[in-house]
Amino acid sequence: MTMKPHCRAALAALCLGLAAGCTSTRLETRAALPPPLLEQLPVRVGVYYSQEFREYVHRETRAKIDYEVTLGPAHVTNLDWLLKAMFRDVVHVDDPARIAQVSPPLTLVLEPKFEEFSFLTPKDVAGEAFIVTIRYLLTVYDGAGARVDSFAFTGYGREKARTLASKEPLAVATQRAMRDAGAKIAVELTDQESVRLLLRGAGSPLPASPPQPPDTLQPQPEPFSPAQIPPTTGDRTPGNRWPVGQKDPEAPADAPADSPATDAPEVPPAPGEPPPSGPGD
Repeated sequence: MTMKPHCRAALAALCLGLAAGCTSTRLETRAALPPPLLEQLPVRVGVYYSQEFREYVHRETRAKIDYEVTLGPAHVTNLDWLLKAMFRDVVHVDDPARIAQVSPPLTLVLEPKFEEFSFLTPKDVAGEAFIVTIRYLLTVYDGAGARVDSFAFTGYGREKARTLASKEPLAVATQRAMRDAGAKIAVELTDQESVRLLLRGAGSPLPASPPQPPDTLQPQPEPFSPAQIPPTTGDRTPGNRWPVGQKDPEAPADAPADSPATDAPEVPPAPGEPPPSGPGD
């Protein structure tokens, strides 16, 4: 039996709809954080990875595409690399409630948690890139197991892509967000006052300034930050002039940028003195 054209079109549309509903993007984030060259502190610290953190998987459906991103295992590997570069001894702790039982004692213990994993697709930003945001909460315990403080660190990553279901660009953007967050932890963690107090109590020499990671781990600026807009050129007050080194758009074409005035202001003659002679006098 020959199928009519309008029936074939309806069947094709149905098949496309079913295919779209079944599209999925599953990826496992790779560990891609190189060991940073930092000033290693001679202290013994612990790290507690909960089962939720170790096995964390982000799942969501967007535009009829199922996204599944495995984050936990790669983050455990990356954080181990980072902490071993920052501290002399790093010990895995099984339970924060038993920190005080660890021997030799620990200076501090860190517990990471995922607070947010979100991403923008090329469709969301009207471009051709995935933009990933990862935010962690890092809780700090002292050597007796008491909670001391907690800090949030956020990493950003971006990678070009052509389709919404692209796996590799989303994976690369995620890895860049991980590196960005790792750089911020390396730079900022030991500069927190509560952490410095714990290090000082352990007799550790504190770094004079936050350690600077290599260029491969430098923190990245936040995406979509406001552009630096020059002041309005119509206001000529001294506090709102055109930026130095940039040419004033209202100046003549042959005038240098932000050129200083060369003519001195006229000074009125003192009382009883004749006015100054002009060039033709």
